[in-house]
Amino acid sequence: MNQDFDVAVIGLGPTGSLTALLLESYGLKVIAIDRDQDIYSLPRAVTISDQGLRIAQTASIEDIYLSNSTELGGAGFVDKDLEIIGGALDLKGVVTSNGWMPSRMFHQPLTDKAIREKLQKTTATILLEHELIDIEDETTHVNFSIRDLKNKLDLQFTSRYLIGSDGGSSSVRKLLEISQEDLNYNRDWVVVDIELKGENRLDDKALQICDPKRLCTYIPSHLPYRRWEFIINEGEDKKEFLMDKKIKSLISRWLNPDEYKIIRKAVYQFHSVIAEKFSKGNCVLIGDAAHQNPPFMGEGMMSGYRDSMNISWKIALIIKNNFNSQLLTTYEKERKPHAQFVVENSAGIGELMEAYAEAEDPNHVPADLVAKGYGSFVLPNLDKGLFYGGKANTSMGAGQLFPQPVIYKNDEVIMREDKILGNGFALISKNEILMNKQDKKFLEGLGCNFVVLEDRFTENSHWLKKIMELDKVYLIRPDKYIYGCTTNKVSLEELIEDLRLRI
Repeated sequence: MNQDFDVAVIGLGPTGSLTALLLESYGLKVIAIDRDQDIYSLPRAVTISDQGLRIAQTASIEDIYLSNSTELGGAGFVDKDLEIIGGALDLKGVVTSNGWMPSRMFHQPLTDKAIREKLQKTTATILLEHELIDIEDETTHVNFSIRDLKNKLDLQFTSRYLIGSDGGSSSVRKLLEISQEDLNYNRDWVVVDIELKGENRLDDKALQICDPKRLCTYIPSHLPYRRWEFIINEGEDKKEFLMDKKIKSLISRWLNPDEYKIIRKAVYQFHSVIAEKFSKGNCVLIGDAAHQNPPFMGEGMMSGYRDSMNISWKIALIIKNNFNSQLLTTYEKERKPHAQFVVENSAGIGELMEAYAEAEDPNHVPADLVAKGYGSFVLPNLDKGLFYGGKANTSMGAGQLFPQPVIYKNDEVIMREDKILGNGFALISKNEILMNKQDKKFLEGLGCNFVVLEDRFTENSHWLKKIMELDKVYLIRPDKYIYGCTTNKVSLEELIEDLRLRI
């Protein structure tokens, strides 16, 4: 077996598998390692967002999610009688700038299995039942040791970079001696997944149930599955909440025991933590290894997907195009503040549930807490990092996602055309793009696509129509974030030169 690789991916959950697929698609030599032989057979993550599906497109796995998911109908905060008290969202028929509905509910064992099968068909080296035991980070590469758990052998490998996607108890994070910051939301909850035996008669909206006696979240997972999360109040016995009798009593307001079977029950401490650093030397943390949040926003896996998309193309540029390795430092600059927003606002939703439950009048809940409700789902743009001038700015659209070109028919999206942007950089205009030979050669070396956006993409998309109406030329990064655009103060030549200096 070849012992030398471009990138090692430690951990093959959803985030690690996506990362291995993306890196391999860039033509990199990848080794992917997981301590388990099989995927986890029970559901954990249940939500994929519009941006998550757009990222899945890049790895050609969107159909896996679409075939194993259901569109989320909406969400809201409700009182003990299930009456809306705040933050109601109706999501049916909504299409975002990413070209997808805001959220779909999927069944993770099915999607993970299909993604694992796809990964195993690539050129990546996959080692299952192998465990990371040591990391030695050198200036130009990483030496690492793994243990073959089946054959009781220790193996040594070398890679240019090593990515830790090995979950909340990350061995990579521990071996790198990276500490975590506790953001002070720690509550015990029991999570229950059930499979319906007959016809579904439950809501297709996610509900945050603010019952003073017991907070609860109801999640309409992909049929025939449904999920409840119940807080365990102070002084209660956590072991009791793993007993079927207790679980059935909690679910009794919705279903009779003969209408379902319990497929998973687990007590978790919902907590909010973030790693002090997202990278160290040639090693990088992504997903739960870097940040963990309560599940109220449904953004845990999605934050990992954003990590994966951000780091993969940067590593590919460094290795394939021999660009400055300092490009790697932009990963933490871009992703840590964004991930921290998700962690803090996920915890904020939990705090808002508590406030609604304690309030005599929900209208009197403090505005700062209410702001932590579903308004939190409007994710911030990126700020510092690989943008014109080193910092995103609204005048150039820098730091925001460029809308996905889509084609509508009868007000429905029938085609999603990110492929015209490509998986590298893209230069986009409504008109012919004129530039000097030197700049064109530089961009071609990056694999840049030159796109004159046709009217058919803007005429029915207010997202694209708005952003393209000023006849600007946009420079788009491989992750579809805007690097910058031409303005009355910045020419195309200056925009390209700025990129040249930064990579």
